[in-house]
Amino acid sequence: MIARMWQAWTAGPAATARYRRVFETDVLPSLHDLPGFRGAYLLARPGDAVTEIRTITLFDSLDAVRGFTGDRHAVEHVTAPARAALLGSNPGVTHFEVLTNAPARPSGGC
Repeated sequence: MIARMWQAWTAGPAATARYRRVFETDVLPSLHDLPGFRGAYLLARPGDAVTEIRTITLFDSLDAVRGFTGDRHAVEHVTAPARAALLGSNPGVTHFEVLTNAPARPSGGC
């Protein structure tokens, strides 16, 4: 499995909420339609004036990533509505091979 990681910034809580809405209503549905897509995380780290955003998307393989990005798999792929909610982004994307995937154990409670 491949983890695709990308970094961007928003101008605080309202812009972060806008980006989250776009991610959930625009980006995720298109990802769910891709063969080999395995999941996504949207992370935020608020700062004083800027919030750092990170996305981690999971794919079966780099070939599955290329089904999303084409040959430019090492470059960000950002829709216009998503771009409108951002202050900026790192155009480079990193890919890691997932060596271990350890879901949480079920709790013993009811």
